[in-house]
Formats: sequence, structure tokens, C-alpha cells
Amino acid sequence: MKNRIAELRTAEGWSQADLAERLAVSRQTLSSMELSKTDPALTLAMRISWLFKRPIEEIFQADLDEKINVLGEQWEFHDRLATAFDEIGVLEQMGREGWEMTGFGAMLLHFRRPQNPALRQPWLYLRSNGLSRRSKLEREGWLYCGSWMSVFHYFKREAPPAAA
Repeated sequence: MKNRIAELRTAEGWSQADLAERLAVSRQTLSSMELSKTDPALTLAMRISWLFKRPIEEIFQADLDEKINVLGEQWEFHDRLATAFDEIGVLEQMGREGWEMTGFGAMLLHFRRPQNPALRQPWLYLRSNGLSRRSKLEREGWLYCGSWMSVFHYFKREAPPAAA
């Protein structure tokens, strides 16, 4: 399960060792959770939630594919024409409307979103002209979508929750 532990820990100015001590777990356990290699037990997830003063759902993000499957929901799919000149605008519009880019081709972008509006999440998109930034972008939470013609490299991430 994806989580925001590292992001929230960094915002507090804590090292992994600092947070691990506050949670009474090893630094290795915390590292494994931050990398989404393991999920915490419910009691530990609650302690993390209390420590950061945020709801559990804001810290831990369930995989949407699994959630849709468990709830018996469906995806809707949409293809949009786009050129190099209007592509960024198309990505911004589709992202605001909860469309997740799933692929691309010549002048065509492929998207999906849950049919149920309550399950939709806005997306942010980034197009880069070089892969040298890939590891930095991935550390910042961007997901690599692929490359077109070895020139344009696409990244996506869920938009942060809207401020209440």
C-alpha cells in the first residue's frame, strides 16, 4: 500500500531513526514501510495517524484497482487526441476530471477513471525532455508512465487532497 510516511516525516524534520523511536519500531521496519514493501499493523497505522495528526486514509492510500475490485465497481476508458502543442492542456484537463493516463501513442492519450464519481482522484502530469531527472522525480512521488520516441518522458501522480 502506498503511503506518505516519508513525506510527512521529512516535513516534520525527523530522521527515520527519530520517527522509528517515536513509534517504538526499528529503523529497518520504518524504512520498509516508507518504501511500501510492508504494511503496518492497524495499531501501528493508528499510532502513525495520531503522531502526524492526520486521518489514516490521508497517510495510507489503498490501491485503487484493488478497491474497485472489492467494491464491484467498474472503470470507464477514454482516448483523447493530442498534439505536442495541446498535449499539456489535455493532460491538465483530464487530470482535473479524475482521468488517469494509462498509455499513449501517436497523437493519442489513453485514460481510465472509476465510473463511480466518489472514487475519482485528480491526477497531475509531467512531460520531461530528459530521463536524467527520473530518479529525482520518482523520489518526489511521480510515477514513470513511459517514453515517446525517446524524446518525451511522461510521469503522473495523484494530486494532493484539496484543502478543507
